[in-house]
Amino acid sequence: MTLTSTKTCPNCTADLETEFRYCPSCGQDAHIHRFNLPHIFHEVFHAFTHADKGVFKLTKALATQPGIAAREYVLEGKRKKYFNPFTFLLLVLGLNITVNSFIKPYTGRANPAATSAQQVSPAIPKASQPRTERQRAAMAFIEKHINIVGLVAIPVFTLVFWLYFRRTDINYAEHLVANVFFSSFFSLVSIIVTLTLGLLLNAYLPFLNRLLLLFQLSYLTVAYYQFLNYNRPIQYFKTGAATLLALLSWVAFSSGAIFIYILLG
Repeated sequence: MTLTSTKTCPNCTADLETEFRYCPSCGQDAHIHRFNLPHIFHEVFHAFTHADKGVFKLTKALATQPGIAAREYVLEGKRKKYFNPFTFLLLVLGLNITVNSFIKPYTGRANPAATSAQQVSPAIPKASQPRTERQRAAMAFIEKHINIVGLVAIPVFTLVFWLYFRRTDINYAEHLVANVFFSSFFSLVSIIVTLTLGLLLNAYLPFLNRLLLLFQLSYLTVAYYQFLNYNRPIQYFKTGAATLLALLSWVAFSSGAIFIYILLG
């Protein structure tokens, strides 16, 4: 009779046999060692490039077949195949804050309208100055807290898509996760476009926003076509109409909130 030596999982204290690679109770690696710099570099590289569910693989999937990736994760239960969408969203939004603080697309040199407004501020009628200041404060808030804006936008988009496609039997939460995928990639594209146009070309902000809105309209139209597993080209009009309605709803919601703040404070 051969005795099998055991040890304890440091994460959940379950008994582990020496041949176990992972804890059968919590799934943690059974062979944990102390951190060192080579190990940290390996873990970071592994997180981004892992063949099964790395960030790079998820980014590629969202760039080439976003609806299929979302459908596999949300509706088909292939959760291990992709990097966690909520973690990906937080990473992208954090990067977005960093880029905005550097480029300042709403209040800095990339927006000549903001600069000119600052130059002529002494000529603004005294009664209008509080509203002008609130307008600047609103733009500064969006620029500094783009992560909050992005997080608020997701449930608004989700509500529109859920109502529009309510006959598909896909619930609100499932639409929400799909929109986390799509919003994450859109934010990543926004970062790249903002860096390119804001830093290199010093582009005017409205042009930047229009370009991003056009991309978002096209991207979500294709993404939802794939997510709903449509196979007829005419159904692009259906997903396009839903996307346009979602965009208009978000523009009305966000613009209305800004207008009320500027008007009433």
